[in-house]
Amino acid sequence: MTSTTKRQVLVSARGLEVHFPIRAGGLLRRGTGVLRAVDGVDLDVYRGETLGLVGESGCGKSTLGNALLRLVRPTGGTVSFDGAEVTAMSRAQLRDLRRRAGMVFQDPFASLDPRRTVAQTVGEPLEVHGLHPGRQARAARVRELLELVGLDPGVAARYPHEFSGGQRQRVGIARALAGEPDFLVCDEAIASLDVSVQAQVLNLLRRLQRQLGLTLLFISHDLSAVRHVSDRIAVMYLGRVVEVGPAAAVAAEPQMPYTRALLSAVPLPHPQLERSRRRIVLRGDVPSPARVPSGCRFRTRCPDVFEPCPDVDPALQPVGSAPGHVAACHLHGVVGTPVQRERPGEPVDAGDPAR
Repeated sequence: MTSTTKRQVLVSARGLEVHFPIRAGGLLRRGTGVLRAVDGVDLDVYRGETLGLVGESGCGKSTLGNALLRLVRPTGGTVSFDGAEVTAMSRAQLRDLRRRAGMVFQDPFASLDPRRTVAQTVGEPLEVHGLHPGRQARAARVRELLELVGLDPGVAARYPHEFSGGQRQRVGIARALAGEPDFLVCDEAIASLDVSVQAQVLNLLRRLQRQLGLTLLFISHDLSAVRHVSDRIAVMYLGRVVEVGPAAAVAAEPQMPYTRALLSAVPLPHPQLERSRRRIVLRGDVPSPARVPSGCRFRTRCPDVFEPCPDVDPALQPVGSAPGHVAACHLHGVVGTPVQRERPGEPVDAGDPAR
């Protein structure tokens, strides 16, 4: 893992939004609102680090990862990659971005073409980007990439159905590395794998990050895996990043009630500690991203909700004792943007003590 004493930002998002229109049925397909998948995200990813992005399913993690690579077009805000504005890139500039930034997908079987051999799959980015021209040079590079991810080069002529899930994911990683990227987004890359295989893939990603000097965004709902592989951790809730900090600080001193609840749900290896610790149970369901509460979006489930929470949208502010640890929570001071109490489409919670 990399030191963060001298940090250079590789990827940066400011006020990033990805909203999807909600349309009613019928011939006219009239718009009835928007789904706020990503809603005002500020986030920096530093060169050479592994940033873990964690949160419940449906919180917008994958959409954020796609937006950083412009695999989905943002509806607001900005994204920059190595100083260049991603949202304003031309087709030629996007082509270069696709080489310098890769993605490892969740389902290794669905992300591989069943009609193409491993050699064709891994070699395709080399051909697209004009790397290692010539059939023999490309074949040699494919063999190198397979060895790099722990596969026998002799499997190059096989098809995806001939591999286990872990082996298929290694093929996906080799393909993502073919363009010699600076930045790699791993979107739930271990979620579909057996537990023993998950550990192998995590260790592989850590080795590759150190060996190749990669910058990783590791997206997962598994906080244990995120803690194992990350230099820093960002916590996401309902389309917004609500806490960011060094992995050790976020794990030991979580400053946002939602982060504390996530950590309390992670099993401890010591049975006595597991039985004696206090588990935080959140009340209610996650609100719909089409009906985001006013103020702090976590307030409808927060055990520490108090007067400012419905009225002020909290901003990320320095918290705790570790440098670079920030959280969006009024418990550390009311810092943020005053909001209108009743926004169109906002749910009214009868049980909210502030109402």
